[in-house]
Amino acid sequence: MISRIERTRQKAAPRPGGQVRWVALLLCLSPLAGPFPSCTGRDTAPREEPVNRPSVELRSEVDRATASPGEPVTFRITIESDPRVSADLPDTGSQIQGFRIVDMGRKDPEKIDGRMTSERWYRLEADLAGSYVLPAVQVPYTDLDGKEAIAETKPLYIEVKLPEPPGAKGEQATDIRDLKPLAEIKRPLPPAWIFGSAAFLAAALGFSGWLLYRRKKRRISEVPLPAEVLARRELENLEASGLMEEERFREYVFGLSLVFRRYLERKFAVPAAEQTTEEILAGLRRTEALGETLKRTARAFLEETDPIKYRGLEPQGPEMERWRTQLLSFIDQAASLGGGPENTQEAA
Repeated sequence: MISRIERTRQKAAPRPGGQVRWVALLLCLSPLAGPFPSCTGRDTAPREEPVNRPSVELRSEVDRATASPGEPVTFRITIESDPRVSADLPDTGSQIQGFRIVDMGRKDPEKIDGRMTSERWYRLEADLAGSYVLPAVQVPYTDLDGKEAIAETKPLYIEVKLPEPPGAKGEQATDIRDLKPLAEIKRPLPPAWIFGSAAFLAAALGFSGWLLYRRKKRRISEVPLPAEVLARRELENLEASGLMEEERFREYVFGLSLVFRRYLERKFAVPAAEQTTEEILAGLRRTEALGETLKRTARAFLEETDPIKYRGLEPQGPEMERWRTQLLSFIDQAASLGGGPENTQEAA
């Protein structure tokens, strides 16, 4: 009898493994369980797919697509490449047409997010309204598989517009109003006010006449200075600026070119300060007083200094001395020639 009772208790006792399986099943069926790995049977963590980027990426951009004449536009070219690929960013300054390059720069290559990044930038200004196109840029390179490839950008279009006058867009002008009816004066002004106003008006007219007389007398007494004197003074000021001692050679060449262009403008009435080299040479060809020797000297000076100004090249000491000598020789030879009306009233 006792042995039967013990066997019955052993059959009714719960099994530990069965309780564990029931708890696991309830957790999987519960909405709070979520995507447990034990329930789904796989790892649900997101995996990042590798992105296949080209060996060289090239892009160009401008800070504005619409500008006014004289308003600066920044043209920026950026290249990103695999460190194992050799790709150089070219200088596209000579391909920019219609704009004046007032400044330029280059950012040295640096490693960002495992890729080499460098850029060039140009600050441009247009003198005339119209539509302009900045050139497409191409960079040839050899990829990691040994194949020749080319990275390129698309041309950029810029519209230069004149500022619109008030009311051009249909807006009603606010500075023009209808005339008001005359106000009736109910009592006359006091005599003291009338005489005081007349005296003040007479004094103002007398002072204005005195200023005009003094200005006219000063103009008569001033003696015009020859263009050669002004050019030599500007060259002396350039030498005294300390650019050579500070090794700012490109700025020194800029100064030499500006002195030369101002001299052409004063002596031969050629607006050289605002013209390109081709336009200056075309104007000098129409100048009968300038001989062929001086025309060749002017061409050589302009064409040799332009790469320093617009392509970022560094001048050498002998070159700068030769250009300075050419400038002084040109001024000495042109001093005895006749030219256009000289604008020599500038401050020395």
